[in-house]
Amino acid sequence: MIEVKNLTKKYGSHYAIDRLNFNVKSGHIYGFLGPNGAGKSTTMNIIAGCLAATEGTVKINGYDIYKEPIKAKRSIGYLPENPPLYLDMTPYEYLRFVAEA
Repeated sequence: MIEVKNLTKKYGSHYAIDRLNFNVKSGHIYGFLGPNGAGKSTTMNIIAGCLAATEGTVKINGYDIYKEPIKAKRSIGYLPENPPLYLDMTPYEYLRFVAEA
């Protein structure tokens, strides 16, 4: 289960996310729809623990992504829109690197 409460992300005076609240129950699948700049990627990056929120909480299976990040992250898998690639590696080397990490 994913629980998001009052999630806010500010960049200067601009709100990328403003007090977002939602729950995703176990066994359900949801998607984000919206125009560019709506905060979809920012929200996913915060849920995955790749970006800090300005305010609010995110819990994955009851674990706070900031207070217990390892336990929370064990329950999720996330491939960002622009995954980090190392262009000097072959595909096999990259897969091996990621598997070892």
